[in-house]
Amino acid sequence: MNFETTIGEENISILHVVGKILGNASDAFRKAMELQLQTGHDKLVVDLTEVPLIDSSALGAIVTSLKGYQRSGGKLVLLKPQKAVQEVLEVTQLATVIEIYDTEEAARDAFM
Repeated sequence: MNFETTIGEENISILHVVGKILGNASDAFRKAMELQLQTGHDKLVVDLTEVPLIDSSALGAIVTSLKGYQRSGGKLVLLKPQKAVQEVLEVTQLATVIEIYDTEEAARDAFM
């Protein structure tokens, strides 16, 4: 798994993730999300466009980070998860508590 963060308009961070988020990679994933919050970027789009698979530890990282953003008055949303990832989000009911968008524009608009 690799990731890169860009900061766009309105101080919105986009965490672009590439590859499977499994096992130990989930810790680095969680830290990348938390780093944005710690550095004052409380608006985060997690781009899952290039993530074919996640496991329970990745779900835990998302939930932990989501709670941290909510506690700080910020917001975390997901962008375009692939079919297998979307199915995991739905089966675990996480799709009912986190906002998921199909386009980057729609994800950015969620912060307006």
